[in-house]
Amino acid sequence: MSVEERRAQLVDAAMTIAVREGVEAVTIRGVAAEAGVSLGVVHYCFEDKDELLQAMGNSLALVASEPVRAALDVDGDVVQLAHAAADGLWSGLTPRRHMRLLTFEFATAGVRSRALRSVAHTHLEQTWAMTRGFLESVAERGNVTYSMDMGFLSRIVAGYIDGIEIAWLVEQDDETAVRSFHALAEYVLSLMVRPDGSPVREHGPEPVS
Repeated sequence: MSVEERRAQLVDAAMTIAVREGVEAVTIRGVAAEAGVSLGVVHYCFEDKDELLQAMGNSLALVASEPVRAALDVDGDVVQLAHAAADGLWSGLTPRRHMRLLTFEFATAGVRSRALRSVAHTHLEQTWAMTRGFLESVAERGNVTYSMDMGFLSRIVAGYIDGIEIAWLVEQDDETAVRSFHALAEYVLSLMVRPDGSPVREHGPEPVS
């Protein structure tokens, strides 16, 4: 087994512990036991617990972004791409609810524990970077720009998504979650500008039924 394969195995073991007992229950010793390997194997793959947690955070961000990135395979204009991404956010939420819950646990663990704060912040930065990457890809595909700073827009969009998902985890209101994702798509479309300076949405975001 290669080092990368072993790292992936250990991250999976850490995820299993985190889902079962919470992020703060993840330890090097516990991961070794869960994966059925020696402590030395874990230390060979990860310098310390922080590095392991950062790898977990990156894995969570990648898993969350998969259905959205798949929207880039859709043929169509930016309107279709944006709403395909909204559909991807919804289709990716329901089967991965435990993974999304872990994402929010990372944030709260970072608030409670100074030792985990840097790990939580790294995870936030990973999420913002992936959001920005998607927004840039959509803009490139549609030959448009945004009327808002890209870094700031990425943070707003990521925060909006988190809010929708937290509400859904608590309420289990499918219809409202779907409408909210498509409302977010319309908000992003309202910030798109064509090369001639005209907005993609002439009269602001379209209403979402």
